[in-house]
Order: sequence, then structure tokens, then C-alpha cells
Amino acid sequence: MTNPSQSEFLWFLQLSRDGEFIGTKEKPPRKPTLAYLQSLISTAGEAGFEGLLTATNYHSEHENYTAAVAALARSAPTDPALLIAVRPGMFHPAMYAKMLATLQNLFPGRVRVNIVTGSSPAENAMYGDREDHGRRYERTREFMQILRQLWTAPPPQSFRSDLYAFENAVLDPAPVQPIPLYFGGASPVAQGIAADLADVYLMWGEREDMLQERLSQMRALEAQTGRPLRYGLRTHVIVRETEAEAREAAERLISRVDPDVRAAFVASHAHVDGVGQKRQIDMIKGLDADLMVEPGLWAGVGMARSGVGVAIVGDPQQVAAKIRRYEDMGFSSFIFSGYPHLEEARRFGELVMPLLKGGAREERAIHTDKVAPVA
Repeated sequence: MTNPSQSEFLWFLQLSRDGEFIGTKEKPPRKPTLAYLQSLISTAGEAGFEGLLTATNYHSEHENYTAAVAALARSAPTDPALLIAVRPGMFHPAMYAKMLATLQNLFPGRVRVNIVTGSSPAENAMYGDREDHGRRYERTREFMQILRQLWTAPPPQSFRSDLYAFENAVLDPAPVQPIPLYFGGASPVAQGIAADLADVYLMWGEREDMLQERLSQMRALEAQTGRPLRYGLRTHVIVRETEAEAREAAERLISRVDPDVRAAFVASHAHVDGVGQKRQIDMIKGLDADLMVEPGLWAGVGMARSGVGVAIVGDPQQVAAKIRRYEDMGFSSFIFSGYPHLEEARRFGELVMPLLKGGAREERAIHTDKVAPVA
């Protein structure tokens, strides 16, 4: 059993407009200004989160590395770290290694990196990346290898392959603290890369039996490589004082999904080639109208959002109990989010965090009775 105090909890740094509803034609009202990003970081810190993820996708209004630099410069040294997502196809790894080392040296202990191979060729093509699934994972492996090489080996360093080549690269000074590599992917090739090179292997929320299967696969790879891994889980969360209120809040979140937006979103599934994203898409098929995947896990976010499509839903004790079930399975890194992100971070900090960090281990069952949707 994992001691809850050993787990890390991260929130999400929303780089797009934020609001109470998803899947609408109208843009959410709250703009991702630098002031809002800073407020979100400080609020997450006050709520007990150690870091925030900055995603990289075409939905975001801001390019995430630039936004991360600005937010780090604006925030206090004691504020949470940023987990900066990067797609290897967008940067040369020798340059990116220097960029991240610079950030870690300017903001010690506040920089982590999430390597994102990408699950949609159509989206990747928006940024000039036309590699297929297999080639993208070859590139990801070398990208991660080069980051580690330049951060840990004495300069100068050289590297040559048909993907990347550089000679006598000098990275000095090295990062003042190690920069953890977070990485996820459900395909066998992705799992192999994680076992060889990642510090934290990330999974999107799925049914517990599906997560157990993947954990077993990864632990077998751990045994082969002899490298210890930490395991992370990425989900949304909707917590309220009562279970009924939480279920109502969940239904309200998707109560304004526009049919045209939904149709376009479903059509985009045809372009997905990532195994993890396909698993999220398939999970919503055949569910009852309440969209409950299993007690406490709701798939409604996947109606209008790519990436992780599930949320932990319940009252504080139920949400804490679900997270502790994940901890008992072996997860020790959690990345949560909720709409709107500022208010939901504060709510999680007030209602759930005390139960996770030293609170009494009171567990309450999550009922399977349905709560009527809110119009």
C-alpha cells in the first residue's frame, strides 16, 4: 500500500478560455491572461498542489513553453512547479535540453517535462509534423535519450542518427536539479520507451481493471530493465458536498454541448491513431445515459474534449476513497483538472486535500443510483 503522503498532486494550467460549460459554440468567458494564469498557479499552491501541467495542442490559445516561461517569471519562488508538455516534432532535442536547463537554473525545482508523442496525424500536420505513428515513437525515444545525455554527461556531446544529428554540443551549466521526464502511451512501443527512459509513466483514467492490466505490463518491463518507475494518473475531478450535487454538477458541465460541435468532435475521431486516445473514445461507447464507466468514474468530459475524457465524481470522502484505491494500485502521481479551473482547484483543496494529506481514512461508497440531469 502506498502512503498517501508520498503521492504528488498536480493541477492543470488552462491555456485556453475557461468556463463552466464545455462543448459550446460560444467561447468560454474567461480569457487565459497572464494575470489569470498567475492566479491559477497561486490558487493551486494554496490548495496543496505541487505543480500544474501545461498541455500542448491546437485547442490552446497560448504556445505552452512561452506561457510557462512567462508564468514562472511572474509567480513567486514558492509557487508550484510547472510540468511543461512538449511534442518532439516541434523542437530539436539539443536545443530543447538547453531551454529546459535554463528554466530549471532560473527557477530551481520548478520545472518538469511531459513528453507527448501525439495521437492525431491531422493535428500534428498543423505544425508541420507528418510522421506516422511508428516513426513518431522512434523520434520520441531518441528525443528522450538526448535530453538525458545532455543533462547528465560532461560536454561536449555528439549524436548522429537518421532523425537527429549534432556535434560537440555544450550544455553548461547542467540543470541545478534533475528534470523529471513524464511520459505516457498505451501502445507496446510506448510502454517500452517508458520503461527505458521515463521517470513517471502517465495513464489516462480508465476502468480499474484496465489500469491494473497496464500496471502489470509495466511492472514486467520494470523487472526486465531494473529501472524503478513511478506511475501517474491523469483525470478530471468533480467534487461537491454531496454525491447528488456532484452528479448534478457533472451533468451541468455538458448540458450545453452543441450538436454541431459534438458532430465535428466525433468526426475528428477518424484521424486518431494513438492507442490511448482510441481507448478513451471506445470507453464511452455503450454506456448508459448517465455515462458512468464504473462507480465514481464518469465519461461525460469525453463528449466534447479530446485527451482524457473521464472525471472522478462524488462527495469529498468518495473522491478521496477513489484516489486511495488508485494509490493502493501503485499510482503516486496525480494530475487533476476541472471547469472552471480556478474555482475547482480551490474546491478540491478545501474538500479533498485534507483527507489525502494526513486526514482520517474515512471511505464512503459511491452509489450507482442515477441523478437526474440539470437542464
